[in-house]
Amino acid sequence: MEPLLFLAHRIPYPPDKGDKIRSFHLLRHLAARHRVFLGTFVDDPADRRHVAALQALCADVCALPLAPRRRRIASLAGFATGEALTLPYYRSAALQRWVDATVAREGIRRGFVFSAAMAQYVLAHAGMRRVLDLVDVDSEKWRQYAAGRRGPAAWVYRREADRLLRFEAAAAGAFDASLLVTAAEKALF
Repeated sequence: MEPLLFLAHRIPYPPDKGDKIRSFHLLRHLAARHRVFLGTFVDDPADRRHVAALQALCADVCALPLAPRRRRIASLAGFATGEALTLPYYRSAALQRWVDATVAREGIRRGFVFSAAMAQYVLAHAGMRRVLDLVDVDSEKWRQYAAGRRGPAAWVYRREADRLLRFEAAAAGAFDASLLVTAAEKALF
């Protein structure tokens, strides 16, 4: 079977809530047809015990801990760089090294990226056929959060909506295909 890189912003197991249900079923479908190399984050320490279930399904799993409190601090770098705060929140040198080494070692030519925030890991791999599942239009969620706020929080949320939408659009343009959940999200995007 051909190798495939699968990246997800949150461990896709157990399939017990929205995005994890969707990502798990996509992963399981792809694993029946490809040797899947999964790169993901574990944001709930209780989910660490589920990595073994994914190792049984995948050729390799890189499941890195993601400490939300620390990552929120790291995301502040986006103010200095001008990028969406979501990108440094999910940026990991360790995951980037794993992706680059795995793609080179396994000769991976296909990638499936679940969530726009994870697109940053494969943008440099232009020779790879890539599909981006936008899951939700996250930029629109930030815009909705801004509508319910005033003052500095509203400004930060509007900024995040604008910067993230720019990144989502650029990533979608760089990928071979992009997926959205509903026709309404497609119209929004």
